[in-house]
Amino acid sequence: MTRAVVVDDHPVFRRGLVALLRSSGIEVAAEATSGEEAVEVAARERPDVVLMDLGLPGMGGIAATARIVATDPDVRVLVITQYDDEDSVRAALAAGATGYVLKLASPEQILAATAAVQMGAMWVGSDVPRPGADAPERAASSMFAFTPREAAVADLIGRGLTNPAIAARLGLSAKTVANYVSSVLRKVDAPDRIAAAVIIRMASDPTAF
Repeated sequence: MTRAVVVDDHPVFRRGLVALLRSSGIEVAAEATSGEEAVEVAARERPDVVLMDLGLPGMGGIAATARIVATDPDVRVLVITQYDDEDSVRAALAAGATGYVLKLASPEQILAATAAVQMGAMWVGSDVPRPGADAPERAASSMFAFTPREAAVADLIGRGLTNPAIAARLGLSAKTVANYVSSVLRKVDAPDRIAAAVIIRMASDPTAF
């Protein structure tokens, strides 16, 4: 079972995140409300994943991430924050985070990101600035022999979007998107969309793990 530590100083968001993880079979070993506490708890609990806010009192989330990863390189850090600027993304990834999503992300996106980083893949949310955003789509298309439309759908699955969100993004009907999703899952040999998202992300960035 995946073990996680949740770090956020906002009690309502933190408790909601803990409830989401536990309802999905993830053990929440501990919670922390500051960067210093996060470093201490991570060293004590040795979790698989730390879900890290950036705007923390005292030591910020980026510094805490760097300390945690330096102490135990096997710990994966998923940043969950309201900061959607490119500088924050670069700094977090440079500090050792392997995932970055916004607090506005859906529960499905957060769970998919948690699963991805726990497996060692890089995950950057669909609403997060991503230089060269079309590269993952090209890589996955080549590896799995997707049609152009399948590649577009696969890219959005990899970013954690739901079928309705994909339909809205691509201007397709829900039924058409469902058909494309089934085809993508079959081609990547995945039992469900979360597994497919992880496979697609790993295929898109093989240097990230």
